[in-house]
Amino acid sequence: MKNTFHFFVDPTTLAHDHVTINDEPLVHQLVRVLRLGPGAFVRMLDGSGWACEVELTSLKRNEVHGVVRERHQPAGEPPWHLSLFLALLRPERFEWALQKCVELGVSQVVPVVFERSLPAERADGRKHERWQRIVREAAEQSRRAILPSVATPVPFASACAHAATAALPLLLWEGEAPLLRERLATPPLPTTISLLSGPEGGITTAELTAASEHGIMPVSLGPRLLRAETAPMAAMAALLYAS
Repeated sequence: MKNTFHFFVDPTTLAHDHVTINDEPLVHQLVRVLRLGPGAFVRMLDGSGWACEVELTSLKRNEVHGVVRERHQPAGEPPWHLSLFLALLRPERFEWALQKCVELGVSQVVPVVFERSLPAERADGRKHERWQRIVREAAEQSRRAILPSVATPVPFASACAHAATAALPLLLWEGEAPLLRERLATPPLPTTISLLSGPEGGITTAELTAASEHGIMPVSLGPRLLRAETAPMAAMAALLYAS
């Protein structure tokens, strides 16, 4: 069963063996962009970990039909659930970090208003829709089994309260702090991890203190000062290596 294409769909679409797709962008991609025909196979996922191998049987301008030939849970997801609390950066840098962290296995991205980050007013509803589209496309491209979520921006205090609920809450700190690899030296890693990553201007001392009061551990990535969009990706690569 050859399968090249990978799409997330509404879970109700896969509730039965006979599939009907009327989502306009997806129908357009299947019919107009990929020019698939009856007999083609695509993988459709419900976003929670289940995948279906679907044989397309009918493709029309506004609707596509298919039959589920196999249901399974794909491998490849990290063994942990990671929530990334990412500072609001300049749009192109935030979106690049968002895309790459989804490829690396993040489960949830929460944009955060740090003292030195962009204000929340810069992230309106249209911006959030764009972020969700970036997440979906990155998850499909990297063949994720889970569709990560992206939240609306929250203030730093709320981010700390939420991040502290994880079994391993971490904050990337550019000053004196234990190396991340030291925190990860004793496997296995907890199943829930949170990671706070600051803005281009850095995290203030007051923010560091507030995070520490919530039990969030500061960690360093080493002597080099990484860009705000690079640091979370480096940390996630380390977490994957330690898994």
